[in-house]
Amino acid sequence: MLKRVTGEQWIALGVILIGLIMAWQITGMSQSTGYAGIGPRFFPSVIAAGLLLTGVILFIQSRPSKHPETEDKTQDPDHPLDYETPHPNWRMFSIASAALILHMSLISTLGFTLAGTILCFGICLALETENKIRDLILSFLLVLGLFHLFKWLGLNLPALITGGVI
Repeated sequence: MLKRVTGEQWIALGVILIGLIMAWQITGMSQSTGYAGIGPRFFPSVIAAGLLLTGVILFIQSRPSKHPETEDKTQDPDHPLDYETPHPNWRMFSIASAALILHMSLISTLGFTLAGTILCFGICLALETENKIRDLILSFLLVLGLFHLFKWLGLNLPALITGGVI
């Protein structure tokens, strides 16, 4: 007997399909390593592998359990179960979107480090974290570390100060 595919399984299959299409498209890219030491296929390959792995994990998690539940889930018609439909958090969405737009528009003038700090801190604000000073400091240190990692890999990112310290 064929079982019906759930919406979660369709999403998982969609993620797997996107990963497969991306992996297929990567084969058309050149293999030259260039000046950076890693080829142009490296990061797309990592993303494609991550999509495939995530899709498989999502599919496995979305399969129905083989063990019947022990609880009796009958519903009393006089006392319906209280399920509240979640509502979108438009404030969180607006703050995260504004942080992303600011990052994209300021990266060429402020440089990667400060624009990235605005993005990370904006996400922290959207998620309503408790300690704003800590979030700002950690955002700056994270993006500064990423800046120097990319510099170590030989990839140039926009810097605020000529010479590429920040």
